[in-house]
Amino acid sequence: MKTEMIIDVHHHVIGKNNPNFANLPKWDMQIDAEESERLGIGGALLSLPVSSTPEQTRAINNFLAGYASYDNKRYGILTCLPSANVEATLKEIEYSYDSLHADGFCMPSHVGGMYIGDDRMDEILAELNRRNAVVLLHPVKPGGDVPTLSVTDPSVWEFPFDTTRAIMDLLYRGKLKKYSNIKWIVSHAGGVLPYLAYRFSTVAEECKAINLSKEEILDSFKNLYYDLALSTSDTVFQTLKDMAGTSQIVFGTDAPLRPKTGTQDSVAIFKNTSIFTTEEKQNIAYNNSARLFPRFTKN
Repeated sequence: MKTEMIIDVHHHVIGKNNPNFANLPKWDMQIDAEESERLGIGGALLSLPVSSTPEQTRAINNFLAGYASYDNKRYGILTCLPSANVEATLKEIEYSYDSLHADGFCMPSHVGGMYIGDDRMDEILAELNRRNAVVLLHPVKPGGDVPTLSVTDPSVWEFPFDTTRAIMDLLYRGKLKKYSNIKWIVSHAGGVLPYLAYRFSTVAEECKAINLSKEEILDSFKNLYYDLALSTSDTVFQTLKDMAGTSQIVFGTDAPLRPKTGTQDSVAIFKNTSIFTTEEKQNIAYNNSARLFPRFTKN
C-alpha cells in the first residue's frame, strides 16, 4: 500500500557488459522485483551513472527502458546523457521524454574531467531547466590522475568527495540559481556536504572566497534533494535533517550493486531509527519522491 511503500530513487541494473559482471550477484528483473517486494520497495528508478558516445548512450537508455517494461507500475527510468556532445545530448533529452517516457536523468559528477557546472554544460542545463527535469547527480572516479591511497575500490571514499565537488561547483558558479527549475537529487546523502556545510558557507564568506552570502548558500542546500543510498546511520540522518530538513530527503539503496544483506540492513535501520518521526519516515520513504516522480501516484 502507498502508506507503507518505499520508492527507491537510487536503483541500478546489472548488464552483461558491466566490467565486474563476473563478480556481481546473479540478477534479473524477476529477482529484483521479488527482493524489492520483500523489502517493501514498491517503486524504483532504474539508472546507470555513465556518459558515453551518443550511440552507446542510446543503446543503454533503450536497455533501461526494456528492463523497466518488466513492470511499469513498479519501475521508472533515469536515462543517461552523452554530455560531452551537446547536440546529441539535446536530442537524447527529447528522445528520453518523448519515446522512452523517462522520469528524469542520471548524470555523473563529471565527464572526462568536465564537471557538471562547467560552462560547456550550460546549453544542456538550460534545456533540463526548461523541462523542469529531475536529475540524480551520481559520483564517478575523480578526473585526472588522482591516487586512491590504500583502497582497492575508489567508490568507498572518493565518490562522496566527487559528489561534493560537483554540487559545490554548480552552486559557486551560480548554476543552481540560474537553472533553478532543475530538481537535483544528490547521491549518498550529499557526499560530505552536510558535514562541511558550515565551512562551505560561513567560512567561505569570511575568506571572501565566493560572491555569495552564507545565507544564500545554506538556502541552496535546503533546495536540493538527498538520497540515503549507502548512508543509513543515525549520525547521517541527524546531520542531514539539521541541514536540509526531512522534506528534501528521499530513499535510495544502490541495489543491486550493493550486496543484498547491506540493502536489507539499510531498510531496517531506516525503519527503526528514532531520528525521524513516523510521519517523517513516510515522507522520506514515499511522499517526497512521489512529488518528484508522479508515475507512482497513478498506480
